[in-house]
Amino acid sequence: MSAPPPLRVVVVDDEPLAREGLVRAIADLVAAGEVPPMEVVAQAGSGVTGGETIREHRPDVALVDIAMPRMSGMEMVEALEPEATPPALVFVTAYGEHALRAFGVRALDYLVKPVPDARLREALHRAVVRVAEVHALRASLAAPQPLPARTPQAPYLTRIEIPDRGVRTWVPVDEIEWIQGETYYVRIHAAGRGKLLRERMGALEEALDPAVFFRAHRSALVRIGAVREIRAESPYSCSVLLASGARAPLARDRRARLEELLRHPPTGG
Repeated sequence: MSAPPPLRVVVVDDEPLAREGLVRAIADLVAAGEVPPMEVVAQAGSGVTGGETIREHRPDVALVDIAMPRMSGMEMVEALEPEATPPALVFVTAYGEHALRAFGVRALDYLVKPVPDARLREALHRAVVRVAEVHALRASLAAPQPLPARTPQAPYLTRIEIPDRGVRTWVPVDEIEWIQGETYYVRIHAAGRGKLLRERMGALEEALDPAVFFRAHRSALVRIGAVREIRAESPYSCSVLLASGARAPLARDRRARLEELLRHPPTGG
């Protein structure tokens, strides 16, 4: 049985010395056999180019600085679609106060500069485990079925087909509370259960009636009729409380639009 390929790593930091230090440290850990094989396939010196680099190379692991000009590392990650976000996202920064926000975007780890070799080694081992888990889950899910084409008679989905181990389930969209975007798949929350589907958030957003579903966050589509409250979780994050008691993330820059939709619901199907 052949060995798995090395994990692909991207480093995003506006300081060349910091990037070089991380690349060298990773290479040293691999050479010493202290972490499994991995290679840095690309580097980026800003949040703007970092997002483009991640979309192009689709790495398994991204080491991302936070404080960068024009676009911070946090803003860069928040601008990525869920399926473009690396399975293992590690922030590497000189500032400790962003940790709460980092885990709000599902970061795997948060390293404070200067990073000790032991902490980098720990983060990379955690990345190996996370990547293996994500790839195994993706492989276990059935291949996605093409979404029905939109027609004037049926412009939006009325139900979503979910294949699972040879069984196909159809979930009516009016039973869905929210859809959670993950790397490589989505989790459809309906009737108190979460069903996994290999599909892109963007594709589902286009296929669902915008008068019924709202893209509350890069990783959340919520049914407007299921929203009961909007809550501020921290200075950086908000959430919506849904009818079942579940919470879904809400981007700060989308809060005003959701409040407007709740005050004046659009006419939908």
